[in-house]
Amino acid sequence: MADEAADAPVGKARGNAPAGAAPERRAEREQDRSRDRERDASGPDEPVLVDKTWVYHTCWTGAWLYTKLYHRLRVEGYENIPKEGGAVLASNHQSHLDILTIASSNRRHVAFVARDTLAHWKWLAFTMRGCGAILIQRNSSDRKALRAMAQHLERGDLVVIFPEGTRTQDGALGEFKGGALLAARMAKVPIVPVGTRGAIEAWPRSRPIPFPKQIAVRFGAPIDSAAPDAQARLVVAVQSMIGDGRYGSVPPTR
Repeated sequence: MADEAADAPVGKARGNAPAGAAPERRAEREQDRSRDRERDASGPDEPVLVDKTWVYHTCWTGAWLYTKLYHRLRVEGYENIPKEGGAVLASNHQSHLDILTIASSNRRHVAFVARDTLAHWKWLAFTMRGCGAILIQRNSSDRKALRAMAQHLERGDLVVIFPEGTRTQDGALGEFKGGALLAARMAKVPIVPVGTRGAIEAWPRSRPIPFPKQIAVRFGAPIDSAAPDAQARLVVAVQSMIGDGRYGSVPPTR
């Protein structure tokens, strides 16, 4: 996604590059541009779905029942979610359960940003399409996905992004890429920090099935995406809400 482009090294490092590095970088950039052109020419963008379809209602109900009954999901700071208008919800990524817990924590429609490889399964592709998910190509500059995010946000939707790009191994917060902030700035909407804790205990990467452990999702105060220190504030906010990732590492709030 654009995360990699946003975090590319700049400044003095360019002047110290090996003699053959510049042509190689130019070739790589040209390959990226060619891939972008091929994707753009492959067909029109997917329809922007910001309403709750029967598929969304069905999935949301199932997620709510499962997370409330099996994981005793606790939602904190929901008042920080804008009641209307677009916003980016930027969350840490602990487990496959994160999509279920964040979706069921919201009464508004939310669109998740997910890897396009998940659409290889027909049933999952149908579900994601029916719920309005945004598919991206991993480790590439996907302009179509950024356009889709901006369109969702401009139409007043909530877009959920996991800036780490992958699930944590141990509950610790990984490096945040710049895609979430870029999407928020493109659409001129706030970015809401989201901290999920306990999901690493409920379903770590090493487990084939989840434990009935408690999970909490906490929403922080919205951050002005236009602020020059927005990225740093986002990371600090999420870190403060998750502690070491375990449910009991941060005191619960109302």
